[in-house]
Amino acid sequence: MIWAVLIGNTRVVSALMDRNKAVRKLSTATETLRTTRNTRRWAESLRKTSDAEGVIVASVVPPVDAGVRESIRGAFGKGPEFLDSGRKWGIKIRLKKPSQVGADRLANGVAAKELYGTPVIVVDFGTGTTFDVVDRQGAYCGGAILPGLGISLKALHEFTAKIPLIGFKKARKAVGRTTEEAVRSGVYHGAIGATRELLLRIRKEMGTVAPAVATGGWCGVFQDTHIFHQIEPDLSLIGLSLIWRNRREGTKKRGRVNHA
Repeated sequence: MIWAVLIGNTRVVSALMDRNKAVRKLSTATETLRTTRNTRRWAESLRKTSDAEGVIVASVVPPVDAGVRESIRGAFGKGPEFLDSGRKWGIKIRLKKPSQVGADRLANGVAAKELYGTPVIVVDFGTGTTFDVVDRQGAYCGGAILPGLGISLKALHEFTAKIPLIGFKKARKAVGRTTEEAVRSGVYHGAIGATRELLLRIRKEMGTVAPAVATGGWCGVFQDTHIFHQIEPDLSLIGLSLIWRNRREGTKKRGRVNHA
């Protein structure tokens, strides 16, 4: 088993992965990893929970990466593997600037390709909502990014005088009779509409009706919308586990060839 760690803008999710299954999860606020003391405590909590074979990390918050590397090395006796676009991870990257793609998006592409075949579209409902496209040839070829549900609610509060910070709930009706109902209607139904429109346009550009898979912290909100072929909250974590295993199997094969 290994630890798969997703360092997002809001939360750090650490999952003890037994191949494609998360057998244990730990979650903490990303902000806590901005101090050396807290990062060391976090790394020690992973080690005490399980003597895993190793740790693989996908991070979209570069300022915490150095501390995470050092703390994991101190806790486990060896450093983690960081996912980035500069290494071979089992998926081709067809972008103008490959170094700009988020590590979590690459993990999504790897997992979707393995689990659902190609072509496939992943919609990740996190701090931001991202659309990740894997083409028929199995290459990651880009997508779209828009504000997430939480960001939308926070922005309405911070940039208006009268709208309070509202917790998200599904809106049954489009016409809200209070400010809270109106905001929830706009954010919820607006997200559904944006998702359907982007999927429509992406599929048109791809020239095929590729299945769509939902993941991320908000993906359960879309359970009954009939937009998605599959909803898999742990897709990014599964992708990290697959990347780890594929790299190990590739190393073993190269070792056998060299030995011969």
